Amino acid sequence: MEEFKSNSVSGRDYNPVYASASSGDVDAQIKLGKMYRDGDGVEKDGKKAVEWLTKAAEQGSLNAHYLLGDIYASGNGVPLSYSKALEWFKFPLDQGDSDTQVYVGWLHENGYGVPKDNSKAIEYYALAVEQGHSTGQHNLGYFYEQGIGVPKDENKAFEYYTLSAQQGDSNGQRKLGELHIFRKDYDKGKEYLRLAAEQGNQKALETLKKIEAVQEKHRIEDSVRKITCPFCGKKSVWKAKYCHGCTARITYEPIREYEWIGIGLGIIFAVVGIAIDPNHIGMVLFYAFIIWWLSIMLGKFFGKQRAMFSKD
Repeated sequence: MEEFKSNSVSGRDYNPVYASASSGDVDAQIKLGKMYRDGDGVEKDGKKAVEWLTKAAEQGSLNAHYLLGDIYASGNGVPLSYSKALEWFKFPLDQGDSDTQVYVGWLHENGYGVPKDNSKAIEYYALAVEQGHSTGQHNLGYFYEQGIGVPKDENKAFEYYTLSAQQGDSNGQRKLGELHIFRKDYDKGKEYLRLAAEQGNQKALETLKKIEAVQEKHRIEDSVRKITCPFCGKKSVWKAKYCHGCTARITYEPIREYEWIGIGLGIIFAVVGIAIDPNHIGMVLFYAFIIWWLSIMLGKFFGKQRAMFSKD
């Protein structure tokens, strides 16, 4: 009997799996192979993982072929071998398995075990897309976005990213979000980036943080009053002493709107007061002066200013 360690799979769980696998049960052989591959309940052992998965593959298991191809392509517990990976991928590829189509497309895209060939990669991705494979949709969208092996087409990229994102693919959501941002649809872009980030997509999280930081910076900048220099056309922040774009000096003076209102009210008060009681002209003029003085005080504390640009 094979040895086992106490981990996520108990000895009681392991023994029946081993017994079933030994009796030729394909599902049990695949499960046991994955346990050895991952060290799940048993000591991690790439050689034994391959052994049990090979038994399942010899019985015609498409999944076992795919898993063996993945083990060799990733070097998971065995020496990395793209040639062996492609040998194991051949059967599920011939059967039209979409996961394998994407994997082999990726090998051609990067030139792993085969000559780098974007046309071949597109061919396999397209086959997977026909079956609605979300990763294939994302990868094909990327090729159209970048113009790799096909004419650059942002609309087609958008279409494929949308299909991928709708299936919950975090990379599809991230790329769709980025395209929305590029198109200035920030709310929709952040929505998809957030969906991807919630699935643990670090690139989406980093992009989302950058977008929000830029938006916050713009919000703060927009909240600061700006003045435009008549000499160079550059904007400077309010209360700056010199133009940010040239050497023009900036001074500030009150617009005096409150003072002019006070003068107008004072005159009206004086004219009406004298007309009503000509015997108290001095008193009327005194109150008119008080109105004017109060308007000056209001202007000092609440009045607006204007910037004056000058060059020496």
